[in-house]
Amino acid sequence: MLDIKNLTHGFEDRTLYKNVNIKINKGNKIGLVGANGTGKTTLINILTGKIICDEGSLEWEKNYNVGYLDQHLSLDKKLTIKQYLESAFSKLKEIETEYNAVNERFATAMEAEMEELARKSASLFEYLDSHNYYAIDSTINKVASGLGVMALGLDTPLGKLSGGQQAKVILCKLLLEEPDILILDEPTNHLDTAHIEWLKEYLKGWKGSFLIVSHDTVFLDAVCNTIWSVENKSIVRYNGNYTAFLRQQAEKNLVLDRTIKKQEQKIEKLQDFIARNSARTATARQAQSRAKQLEKMEIIEKGEQVIEPKYKFLYTPLSAHTVLKAENLSIGYSFPLISGINLEIHNGEKWRIMGFNGIGKTTLLKTLLGEILPLKGKVTKHHLLKIGYFEQEIAWGMPHLTPIEEMRNEFPKLDDKQLRSSLAKAGLSSKHQMQPLCRLSGGEQSKVKLAKFMLEQFNMVILDEPTNHLDPLCKRALAKAINEYRGTLIFVSHEEDFAQNIACKELDLSKLKK
Repeated sequence: MLDIKNLTHGFEDRTLYKNVNIKINKGNKIGLVGANGTGKTTLINILTGKIICDEGSLEWEKNYNVGYLDQHLSLDKKLTIKQYLESAFSKLKEIETEYNAVNERFATAMEAEMEELARKSASLFEYLDSHNYYAIDSTINKVASGLGVMALGLDTPLGKLSGGQQAKVILCKLLLEEPDILILDEPTNHLDTAHIEWLKEYLKGWKGSFLIVSHDTVFLDAVCNTIWSVENKSIVRYNGNYTAFLRQQAEKNLVLDRTIKKQEQKIEKLQDFIARNSARTATARQAQSRAKQLEKMEIIEKGEQVIEPKYKFLYTPLSAHTVLKAENLSIGYSFPLISGINLEIHNGEKWRIMGFNGIGKTTLLKTLLGEILPLKGKVTKHHLLKIGYFEQEIAWGMPHLTPIEEMRNEFPKLDDKQLRSSLAKAGLSSKHQMQPLCRLSGGEQSKVKLAKFMLEQFNMVILDEPTNHLDPLCKRALAKAINEYRGTLIFVSHEEDFAQNIACKELDLSKLKK
């Protein structure tokens, strides 16, 4: 279906891929994995034609449809959700128009034309029927319900949807189009747990192929039969799901370590022989032969090592038992999203806020913070409570700045050594610290946000979807930091593999009344 040959690509002095050769075959359900900043989104942009690779070629098989989940797609805001989803069947609608035109010609056609018209009418009807054209409404309802789009109201104009809601609608249309190859970049970012489960089951039954970038390892484990791992400026194929990939990669690295050790021992012996025998006439020729052997030897390298992040939330001590209390709280804007919230949070507790997308998790967080006034009830906070709020959106006032410049502006009292150390602890490499924020991947930008956040002291931390864009290594480090934090912490996350590693209490908004 796709043959990638000698792909090489980079930005300025940074090479992302070098002489990559790999194929997508029919039936491949691929998970594309790798540390933040290794070029996963860049590869997708190359595959979808947004970027032209520096060298190499992409050879697509003819007559294959490629569907790409572009979450930044510009939509016609006047269209309703239903009109937009129906456009997934535009080709079928054209065929129906042709079918109706053929049938209308029966009334005026000559007898000699009847056989040809009947044949064409039957052919068009068979095509429409085989593509379930006459069940479009039920198909739309099925997929829209599964992804939580139905709850938004199919008559709602696209212009009234949030960015996350639009992303769900775009994904819904893409699934309805049923392309031969699906390319999805972080498809679970805007889905809650129930809708992720639905998407898992849907993709398990997907007849075509797909390539998915996701840091949700549980999701990849469920839907993939192949893993592409970005390693050392190349892409390595592993057969099986994510768990199988981890096992195979560990075995490969073990063999590589042994091979490198053997080579190092061989090099040491050669160098020792050369040093002892070069000056002796009887053995000088042998020493020269060893030197040439050493010169021709191709040194095996393990590749670029990933920086292991070390997150730590700074804590301002607070002597109190109850730090925050919500009583008979009703939240929303012009109308209530959720009512009857009663919550008492004690010093040092960890809480997870749960519920499907759009139920009001972020609205609740902002109401607790005081950014949004409650429609009813009240929020009481300890008078010495200092709250740090980590928002899920990434936005920079000056995106052309480098991370180190951004840090200097925010923390002028700290020297560059301290700032670089903070960025390194967040998992950002020295070369990424010197690149403009706008050129960093989503994961790298999240690391900069975390580095800034962890230089401030709080006695309560609120995290809204903090793992969006973060790779598994960063997620494990973040879960560890949450567990070790001495203060009070509230977080929202749809990633079960992240949340299950945190000892916390839970508030499920879906169990409360509107």
